[in-house]
Amino acid sequence: MKVEDLQQSLLVSVGWRFGQSYGGGHLAAQMVMSTIANRVRAGFGSWFDVIHKIPDFMAEKELPPLEFPTVWDGSFVKLLHVVGGVFEGSATDLSKGALYFCDLNHIERSDFKAKIIDPIKMDGPNAGERQHPIVACMNSLSFFR
Repeated sequence: MKVEDLQQSLLVSVGWRFGQSYGGGHLAAQMVMSTIANRVRAGFGSWFDVIHKIPDFMAEKELPPLEFPTVWDGSFVKLLHVVGGVFEGSATDLSKGALYFCDLNHIERSDFKAKIIDPIKMDGPNAGERQHPIVACMNSLSFFR
C-alpha cells in the first residue's frame, strides 16, 4: 500500500463519518473532504496531521460515529469515486475554499462559536464583515473560509 492510498482511505472515512452525521449523503461528505484538503493546502499540516487534529476545529464535542455501509451503497460508491480527485485537487471544491464546517443547529463548543462564527473584522476595507464568512451551505451544514 502506498502512503497516498492510506491518506485517501482516512480522508474518505472522515468524509463518510461527517456526511452521515449531517445527513447530506455523499455531497456533504465530499464537501467535508474538500474542507480537509483545503486545510492541507493552506498549511495546517500534513494529511495525517490535519486528519488527526479534526477535533480541534469541530463545533461538536465528539466525533460522530463511524459506521461503514455495505460495499454497494450508492452514496459510498460515489464518495469512493471522488476521493482521488479531492485528494489531488482536480475535483470541484464544493466547499468553495472552506477551512471550517459545522451544523449551525448543533454547536456544542463555545470556542468554535467564539473563534469561527462570531468574529468580525474591526478595521481595514472589510471592517464589519465576518472574519470567517460562510462560503457554502447544505441546509444547516455551513462551510466557513
